[in-house]
Amino acid sequence: MYKLLIVILFFCTFNASQGRAQESLTLPAADSITYQYFMKGDWEKLIITGKESIKQHIDFKWLRQRMGYAYFIKADYYASEQQYEKALAFDKSDTLTITYLYYCGLYTGNDSYARYQARKLPVTLQKQLGVKQFRILDALDAEYNYKINSISSRSNPGYYRIGVNSQPGYRLNLYQAFSTYSQQIDSAGIRQNEYFALVNYSLNSHVSLDLGYHYIGTSISDTSTYRVSRMKKETVINSTFYPGHLFYSKLSYRKNRFDIGISASVLKYDSILTQQYGLQAGVVLPGKLNIYLKSSLYGMLDPNTRRLIYSQSVGALLCRKVWAEGEITFGNLKNFSDTNGLYVYNSNDVTTFRAGLSLFWYVTKKVTLFGNYSFNRKEYENNYQSTSTYNQQSLSSGIIWKI
Repeated sequence: MYKLLIVILFFCTFNASQGRAQESLTLPAADSITYQYFMKGDWEKLIITGKESIKQHIDFKWLRQRMGYAYFIKADYYASEQQYEKALAFDKSDTLTITYLYYCGLYTGNDSYARYQARKLPVTLQKQLGVKQFRILDALDAEYNYKINSISSRSNPGYYRIGVNSQPGYRLNLYQAFSTYSQQIDSAGIRQNEYFALVNYSLNSHVSLDLGYHYIGTSISDTSTYRVSRMKKETVINSTFYPGHLFYSKLSYRKNRFDIGISASVLKYDSILTQQYGLQAGVVLPGKLNIYLKSSLYGMLDPNTRRLIYSQSVGALLCRKVWAEGEITFGNLKNFSDTNGLYVYNSNDVTTFRAGLSLFWYVTKKVTLFGNYSFNRKEYENNYQSTSTYNQQSLSSGIIWKI
């Protein structure tokens, strides 16, 4: 029995001494202990001691820098960014802190954040990092899309797009794209040429403003054949042109793992004015998979209807170089604009449901290949003036080349 009492007494004494050690933690002690862990590369103990120090209201720049570096080595770039931002609050001109914030932005896919931080670095260090204030040609991308319909009265549509990204300044980004869409519906041939431009400006490190314009030029050629005599037929081609103009804006707030945004757009197409208002929210979950969830809710207003559209996407890093993202969208997508106004669903056949999966393969630091499969449910008015449905499958492939 006395042996059991000795063991219990030992553990109580040990725990009490541990509690006193934690209670007696001072700034010099926290500085010395975390420095020793930093030099030894004992990142787990460094983080644990740092958290305990902060819990006891002992906080200083070097502590945050050491914790930021520990998370950085562990490839937890979101946690690293959080610690380095705390360090920046102690010294806003610290070059080491700003440099690692730049890298955290790059490794979390937040290029605007990275460039916002890079602008504060010395010119010599900017050159070493390969960062330039002005880049007339930052990246090129191309996409090809082919859709397969389950109805014979509609041909399988084709879509081509080529885009170029420029960086006029550290806080300014410009993306432009040219695209073409073509399809045959009954006797009518449809060809649509488009131009898109999107300007992104960083108001500060976490808030950005997007302004976009999308031009749509739709040409419809309807071929009709008439018998003018027993031996002769005459073919008449009637061409109609429908111009469309979309104006888009979005205000986004992104801090560490969370981002929210509000958007608004106005589309005038075929003499119809469609307004669209959106609310988006996303979060990156902790863990090596970097699972990302994003929800979007849109309100659509036109002269005839008031409707809601809901979209949910989830993404994950399957392995070091492959990212997958799934998306599902519910609602009437008539004249709906997606991906910051890049895509406009203005077809006469309305999409009422969409689900898809995308894969991104980071082949090298400069080259990314991507592919997408999506299933769409479409509606159209048949000859009896009633609504019919059909299915459409969509296949896309493309490349992004960072110059």
